[in-house]
Amino acid sequence: MKLTVVITVYNEESTIVKAIEQAKDLAIEKQIIIVDNYSTDGTREILKKINDSSLEIVYQPRNYGYGMSVITGMKLAKGEYMYVHNSDLEYDPSCVYEMLELAEKERLDAVFGSRLLKRKADSKINIVVDRPFYLGTIITTSLNNLFYHKNFTDIIGNRFYRTSALRTINPQATGIGFDFEVVSKLCKYRFRIKEIAVTYRPRIEGKKVKASDIIPAIIATLKVKFFG
Repeated sequence: MKLTVVITVYNEESTIVKAIEQAKDLAIEKQIIIVDNYSTDGTREILKKINDSSLEIVYQPRNYGYGMSVITGMKLAKGEYMYVHNSDLEYDPSCVYEMLELAEKERLDAVFGSRLLKRKADSKINIVVDRPFYLGTIITTSLNNLFYHKNFTDIIGNRFYRTSALRTINPQATGIGFDFEVVSKLCKYRFRIKEIAVTYRPRIEGKKVKASDIIPAIIATLKVKFFG
């Protein structure tokens, strides 16, 4: 199996069907795993009505957090590579083609989909003034770059991993700190990573990311740096 697509879901009644369709439309041999993190808005009922043997659907018995959804998908993944497809439709999963090609060509362990790569020459202040919610991204990315001598523009865009690499670093964070733990471990233990630019359409209503999420993000980053 070349690719596993892990669709993470929590209260996405209006977008989950489209997210599944996007994953199914990818013209790659693939496994699709949907992990519902105890949705309460009707999403779970929509999933239960789907009769499609090509989908593997996991219903978490309670809300374990975003990180646990990815870990659950990782444990079930049969693909050589794994793409995390968030069901809010902010990212176009067709970027998988470029990610896969780059990973195979350069033997990469991860490819990050950056929202800011095309704005690399822009002032960080201008970026934040334009879109204030990028402040957390810039702070955590700068911290990671400082610790590991990297030059990333966006460490929390969308993600593509070599499945074996993700299992090797054995992520433990089950909540919002997950992505930051993973990035930090990949950098600290010198896995091969590159960025590509991706299309990003932020939704205005129903966004789950909060300003306070920067706290567990920084804690996860510091924990890996100083405690391994």
